[in-house]
Amino acid sequence: MQDWATLELAKLEPEGLDAEGQNWQRRKSIQTRLAILEAAIDCLQQNGFARTTTQLIAQMAGISRGAMLHHYATKQDLIASVIEYTFYKRMENFLAAIGNLSEEERIGRNAGMEIYWQSLLTREFGAYLELMMAARTDAELRETFLPKARHYERIERTEVVRAFPEWQGDPGAYDLAMDFCIAGMQGLLLNRDIWEDRERRVRLRGFISSAILMLRSGAIKALGE
Repeated sequence: MQDWATLELAKLEPEGLDAEGQNWQRRKSIQTRLAILEAAIDCLQQNGFARTTTQLIAQMAGISRGAMLHHYATKQDLIASVIEYTFYKRMENFLAAIGNLSEEERIGRNAGMEIYWQSLLTREFGAYLELMMAARTDAELRETFLPKARHYERIERTEVVRAFPEWQGDPGAYDLAMDFCIAGMQGLLLNRDIWEDRERRVRLRGFISSAILMLRSGAIKALGE
């Protein structure tokens, strides 16, 4: 993790995945956990939540069912860790990419918008999206997913405003910009296969970015302000 990342992001790191300073047996256990989580992400993307089983994940991870149960006794235990893992990996990679931008790229060109879009195309977000959609009708998953998703959303907003300090002077505008960005970009993702015209999608991303720049500059304001 980058030195400038905060302790808030560190809270997202799933328990038991830090191999540094551990003995061989502990490192092997951590590697197995990572293999399970990575296989679960692939399984969710390829098969959907309903057809994702611990047995199938174990097969994809190349481990025995007994080894799977040693680390994750139930599917719900595993899914809870997958939620945390996808949150952590996506946010860590997003902030690292933002940290590599120049001030001109970050402020003048609003390049973070395209980085955010690319983060939605990752396999981590694909697994998260599958869980989010399944949580609408699966009560047990919903009970696990929603508290974690809401916790992540709070941390995400804290981290992003640290990465974009130019928003810190107007919290109201920042919250609106975040809502608009998330709703617009994720809506675009959900319609990507329907809107086959790539230029149409690029124009919409450009419009979202321009509107957010105007909101930051005060050229446009929320209704009621």
